[in-house]
Amino acid sequence: MTTAPLTGAAMIAAAWPARYYAAYDTTATDLTKVTALYDVQSVQTVVQNLPAAATMIALTEDQWALTQGAQNIWVQGGALLYPARYYAAYDTTAAQPTSVTGWYDTWTLSSVTSVPAASALIAVSSQDWSDTKAFRLPTGRGVQDGKIIDYTPAASPVPLATQAANALTAAASATWANYGSMGVAVPQAWITYQTALKAIAEGTDTASTTLPAEPAV
Repeated sequence: MTTAPLTGAAMIAAAWPARYYAAYDTTATDLTKVTALYDVQSVQTVVQNLPAAATMIALTEDQWALTQGAQNIWVQGGALLYPARYYAAYDTTAAQPTSVTGWYDTWTLSSVTSVPAASALIAVSSQDWSDTKAFRLPTGRGVQDGKIIDYTPAASPVPLATQAANALTAAASATWANYGSMGVAVPQAWITYQTALKAIAEGTDTASTTLPAEPAV
């Protein structure tokens, strides 16, 4: 039985089974960058100049599209360090939902030393990345169960001392309007109330956990 010779296209497909590839310095022992990109099916590609497929990283069609405008595609251990390019960061130790803490276009960064590992980030599609009116916002976005959601964190509770200081200011205004401005003696209940507020505000009262009740008179 005779075997038909491979056509040129078949030979290329056998040697480079993927269509898209990223070349890098295979001698690098740490982080390195993609040095060249190849579409082996492009009419402009000189097959004789292509590195061996085993020395490159095969790219998906989506990853190839993401290479447009990318200046620094990082490689480590023979694989793309951030294969999705666009990511959202969040506190992985926090209870969810939790706020998005940052957005990264990892293929344009000159350094990724301060960027969390890809496994600690949420991958973002190029379409969502480009949507700066509803999706990629500086505030109001959160993470829950691996998805980006609308999220506004609850306001932090106001410290009791601050509450006391605010109440003391309001009480002083009230007693002046109701009593002092008319030359009337301030009732003892209001004096006791303000003294208690002052102690909490200044920190001399550390036992109270709530503000005293405002006098009814």
